[in-house]
Amino acid sequence: MNAAPANYKIGNEKLVKVLEGASSHLRGLLDRQGRPDGALRIAVVGGGCSGLQYKMDLVDGPRDRDIL
Repeated sequence: MNAAPANYKIGNEKLVKVLEGASSHLRGLLDRQGRPDGALRIAVVGGGCSGLQYKMDLVDGPRDRDIL
């Protein structure tokens, strides 16, 4: 299946592509957890062998500092 991705940007820079199937799967996970306003938070934090670690969490909703 070749689904159209959802693109998230800052200015003209694409940050993340989420395929439609992945988006539907995440929405289902959040619904089953009782988080209808929930979101997938993706973060890059210092640490690890290369100096960076990538984290993904399902959260209740965005914070003020989140980039949507």
